[in-house]
Amino acid sequence: MKLSLKKQEANETAGTVVKPKRERKPLNKRKLKHGSFATAMTVLFVAAVVLVNVIMTMLFDRFPITLDLTGDSIYSVSDETIEYIEGIDVPVSITVMATEDEYRSVSDYSVQCAELLDKYTQYNPLIVVTYKDLNSNPDFVANYSQALETGDIIIELGDGDHTRVKVVSLADIIEVSEGYESYVSTMAASYGALYTHQMYVTYGLVTGSCAEQAITSAIMTVTDANPITVATLTFPGADESDVTGLTDLLDKNGYIITEINIQTEDIPEDVDLIIIPAPKIDYTTSEISKIETWLNNNGQLEKDLLYVASVEQAETPNLDALLYKYGLTVEYKVIYETDTSYYSGNQNYTFQTMVSEDYSDDIANPYLSLYVPNSRAVSTRFDDGDGYYTCQILVQTSENAVLKDMYDTSDDWTTSDATERGSFYSVAMGVYKVLNQDTHISGYTHVIAVGSDIMLTSTLMSSSQFNNGDFFLSLLNEITEKTEGITITSKTVQSSGVVVSKSVENGLNVAFAIVIPVITIVIGIAVWLRRRHR
Repeated sequence: MKLSLKKQEANETAGTVVKPKRERKPLNKRKLKHGSFATAMTVLFVAAVVLVNVIMTMLFDRFPITLDLTGDSIYSVSDETIEYIEGIDVPVSITVMATEDEYRSVSDYSVQCAELLDKYTQYNPLIVVTYKDLNSNPDFVANYSQALETGDIIIELGDGDHTRVKVVSLADIIEVSEGYESYVSTMAASYGALYTHQMYVTYGLVTGSCAEQAITSAIMTVTDANPITVATLTFPGADESDVTGLTDLLDKNGYIITEINIQTEDIPEDVDLIIIPAPKIDYTTSEISKIETWLNNNGQLEKDLLYVASVEQAETPNLDALLYKYGLTVEYKVIYETDTSYYSGNQNYTFQTMVSEDYSDDIANPYLSLYVPNSRAVSTRFDDGDGYYTCQILVQTSENAVLKDMYDTSDDWTTSDATERGSFYSVAMGVYKVLNQDTHISGYTHVIAVGSDIMLTSTLMSSSQFNNGDFFLSLLNEITEKTEGITITSKTVQSSGVVVSKSVENGLNVAFAIVIPVITIVIGIAVWLRRRHR
């Protein structure tokens, strides 16, 4: 003790202060237990938050768990498309010839299309979408025979074969104002689809988006194991009627559309259906022979013909004879209605109804009328029986209709001028079938006569008020044995809805995937340190 006191005095003299030893407190086991539990709970909570974020991010990437708040659900996919897409069992490759930012910057319609492409991949993992800059990928572009341009969407089977390909351009994903439809393809061919798209958007001539229909149709075309090819017959000087309303509808529902000059070309064997679009000049016997040879198909049949008539045609005896062979006659008489419930404005612009239920199963509302303007009457000479040749009535008027001579040009017409009264037909079908005695398998040839070319115009074929489009699509799907088509209405893309830009989307992703977990971790560490030093 004396030595310690002396040492302390010596240290004080030297100016050094020696602190007394701190007495160690006994270990508080209760506090340690609760602190460890709190720390463990904090770690588990942080881990759970991070895990939930990871899982939810994976789910959002894999499944379409989204809420479309836009007024017309412009970023949503129709139930019909979803059902078809989910049933695809072959790989599909979709390549957009632009960077994603570049494609989205074109217009609101390209943004909507890009969003739809994302949905397709979520509904079926066999569909893969990639974006490639056109100018930076010359080797990729060289795989395709058609000229590609910025914004083109290449849809093909994902087997790398490059033979079953459908290209959807920027001009194809927009619907334009009535009267401008025929100019879109012409402008796109001359000035490019990108310029055409932007010009129509800039001048307010776009009425809606048909991106879903265009993309779905292209997928149907490349995935269909037995695609149906439709050829429109033409020749110079024939001044045929415009049937693009029908061919566009078929194109959008997975048919392969082509055109054949019947004067100089034979009809290829791979064509399944031909359309004769009301030529103003009669076919020659040579051209009729080509058609008959093709329809016979070496005795196998299974080829179909759709003949469109017009009140502007002159007499066509050779074509008339071809139709007559299958039991059909397109009269040189025009249908008028006397029942005010079956016409609007002009008595020769009639509302007619479907007759056969065989072609109405796939129609959403089979009770809607067909709008049939200025139609020639179609008559039949065979019954719908069991013979080799039969006829079916498809579309007819009310019982109060009348006929007038097609070449009667008098302006003042009354029902007293009618040549006949009753119910008449504007669309009918003749069917020829053969039976193989060995295999007992029937082969069919269907010949359809349509009395009105106007009923096939784009406006009427796309109208939801009438069944023109649905009827012809259902009819041709049935006789060609094609998979049921998909009718998709266009959508208007406008700023009235809630539109989330790419930058906002990226910001939300960063917030939920990084910022929120980091903040949670920091708060957890702070709570742990505070409890640790209590």
